[in-house]
Amino acid sequence: MERRWSWVAVLLLLLGAAYGVDGFIGIHWGRFATQSLVPSMVVDLLLQNGIKEIKLSSPSPNVLEALQSSSLGVTVALQNDFIRRPKWTSNVKNISGWVNELLLEPVQRGVPIKTLIILEEPLSLSRTQVWNMTDVFEETVSNLQIYNLSHIRTTTIHSTDVLKNVSKPSEADFRDDIKDRMLQSLKLFKKANSFFMFNLLPIFSVKVNKWPIEFAFMDNNSSFTIVDGKYTYTNAFEFLFDCLVVSLQKAGYPDMEIVIGEIGWPTDGEKHATPENAERFYRGFLKHISEKKGTPRRPNRNIDVFLSSLTDENKVPLQLGPSQRHRGIYNFEGTPKFKIDFTGKGRDIFPVTAKGSVKMPSRWCVFNGDTANMTKVNEQLQLACTFSDCTSLSPSSSCSNLNLTSNVSYAFNMFYQTSNQDQKNGGCYFAGLGALTTLNPSVGTCEFPVEILTAEKVDGGIQIPFYIGYDRSGGHALRSSQTPQVLFIALSFLYLIKQLGYFV
Repeated sequence: MERRWSWVAVLLLLLGAAYGVDGFIGIHWGRFATQSLVPSMVVDLLLQNGIKEIKLSSPSPNVLEALQSSSLGVTVALQNDFIRRPKWTSNVKNISGWVNELLLEPVQRGVPIKTLIILEEPLSLSRTQVWNMTDVFEETVSNLQIYNLSHIRTTTIHSTDVLKNVSKPSEADFRDDIKDRMLQSLKLFKKANSFFMFNLLPIFSVKVNKWPIEFAFMDNNSSFTIVDGKYTYTNAFEFLFDCLVVSLQKAGYPDMEIVIGEIGWPTDGEKHATPENAERFYRGFLKHISEKKGTPRRPNRNIDVFLSSLTDENKVPLQLGPSQRHRGIYNFEGTPKFKIDFTGKGRDIFPVTAKGSVKMPSRWCVFNGDTANMTKVNEQLQLACTFSDCTSLSPSSSCSNLNLTSNVSYAFNMFYQTSNQDQKNGGCYFAGLGALTTLNPSVGTCEFPVEILTAEKVDGGIQIPFYIGYDRSGGHALRSSQTPQVLFIALSFLYLIKQLGYFV
């Protein structure tokens, strides 16, 4: 009898180990937006959809409070701009205060923080690089040990541009200009028994590599493939994943675990960025992940992934193009944009809708049609697009075919909605060019939105103001200290204004 029970115990252990290595499909919630769902709504939404992991670009106190005692595994980030924030006086030693305030205290209250991302894409070509990233990493890990938080896994997230552009994965390696620092980081990952977190966006990768758009989809309907010795690649995901695999092998870490930090498909902002294509991409990708197919160089393996993202982020910088702001699976009010089965079974279903969000009154701000002074019209349009998101007006986007009046109306309305339909501060004045209407001015594929009433403006009063290009936490009100970022947005939109065709 004892022998029989010992075999049962061994079997249970083996089953437990097997289930322990099961991968997960999580959601990235960046919150770098003017409108944001109430955190408790998001927790309920994810649980109802069977999502078990959430990744936050910022451990905002109100979000962490909503996650207390939940069954969701939580990943948070120590952002790049941390070392630039006034409160911390750019001193790496002040990481101790950050860990105590925004990790230790939430963990003690029951927030299930499992992973800490120490810096986001610090070596990316599209961001300001963080040269002392290994110092920041070591100091953070040291403080986790001091505060008895060593159970929290630590890593740094990187994008595909840390790799060289190659024609075959076998040629892959880390960029020459950052290779030494990458090797130092990998050594620290290994020492911490950690993993490599990788941001991968197929729609951008096919443009950079000049591949046909079909190569971005798992169900590639073209004849385009890439043969690399005994391996054949039919999609960008497997190609880029194996480029990282080879790069890690060459660096001496052939078995290092890889987790996908962000992967998704935008629904607006450029050609091919549509809800239909997003639905197609996720259907093929999630099926591939759920069936544990792995990649040619790592076949039949689990791959943990975070889908990007829960909702659009209309304050994301425009370095990678307008569609970066439209990667949400959900609209701001919590309705899904397209069908998606998070289980990967390919069911033809819409996910659960968020419950409890309330839209502002059904009214819109539009251009009154006065074109007597086009200089004034141009100035007001640029003003509107500086403080709101006009990327849907970009070429090949959902609102790219509007006439002059509708173009300006769209910009005015986006500002009006972003400012919570605030009339006290001239939300629809625009130097006398704006007018309110209760008739929906949407045209064809171009929707003039009415945003949610529950828009967040502050993160519990603790988080430091974000700085465009460094922080993707979002949710803060515009402050006087953010004048440089306003100028940045304004300059970013000049290319859009020039391409509209109606303006000088």
